[in-house]
Amino acid sequence: MTRLTTSTLALALAASSAGIAHAETHMMSEPGTYSGVVDNELSNQFIRAESIIGADIHTQYMEYDETAWAETSYYNEIDSDWEEIGEVSDIVISRDGQIVGVIAEVGGWLDIGDADVVIDIADLKTVGGTVDNNFGDLSFVTPLSEEQLESRQEVDSGWW
Repeated sequence: MTRLTTSTLALALAASSAGIAHAETHMMSEPGTYSGVVDNELSNQFIRAESIIGADIHTQYMEYDETAWAETSYYNEIDSDWEEIGEVSDIVISRDGQIVGVIAEVGGWLDIGDADVVIDIADLKTVGGTVDNNFGDLSFVTPLSEEQLESRQEVDSGWW
């Protein structure tokens, strides 16, 4: 039994060492590349989580036009008629790795009485955050009102 356990452990270590060596060889053989998803030409089109968390959320509820919403993939700037209603506190990712929404802090005053609710990614568009400023001024806009979001079931740190 000890010999079988030792042999199994040795095979596992050899397999993991071979995988690490392959990864190191792959990384060293292609300098200047990222992953297979992000490359040098596309890297400025993606947004890092650190730019999303803490980003302001605005509502365009009063001026919402379903056709315009569907035809617009992002906005360059915040419209003066939009109201700031909260901020992103976390990102929700499905088990298959897709971003499905964000957890937003909405309502309240000076972080007193605010609610953490989930907003589906389909109900959000990015605003600002151009390549020139490295997404430093990234915000989000939603067609949902603050009242609609506050009426949703609240999530806490144990939710997942």
